[in-house]
Amino acid sequence: MQNELERKQIVSFLPMRTIVRRRSERRSLLRVPLFPGYVFVQPRADEFHEIRCIRGSCGFVLAGARPAPMSEQELEAVRIIVGSGAALVVNPQLIPGQRVAVVAGPFMGVQGVLTRVKCQQRLVINAHLLNTSVSVEVDVDKIIVL
Repeated sequence: MQNELERKQIVSFLPMRTIVRRRSERRSLLRVPLFPGYVFVQPRADEFHEIRCIRGSCGFVLAGARPAPMSEQELEAVRIIVGSGAALVVNPQLIPGQRVAVVAGPFMGVQGVLTRVKCQQRLVINAHLLNTSVSVEVDVDKIIVL
């Protein structure tokens, strides 16, 4: 799809990240999309129909009945993050601000607000106990999103 957009001279950006794939004892590095299924496009008004006709295109992310715009500032932030070379992990199910419940381990039964994803396997949850806030670290497989 990216090649087709380039061929039609439609401005697009496909942010990629590098992951390590392990098969038996071999390791290989793969480049995969940072946001699978999404390509950022900046079409002119007359190019919207062209994008819908590109093989593999399912449509636009909509805000109401119109394509949802992404601010240049947000797009630049994605470019900076991708260009940094840092290890990038995307987990669309775990977003800071979500209410979560701990379902296993020593904090089982605690509910709180996810404040940050510390690393790929650890979360920081803010639980409100006795009119104060207590932060705990929990393994990702021990919580559910409420």
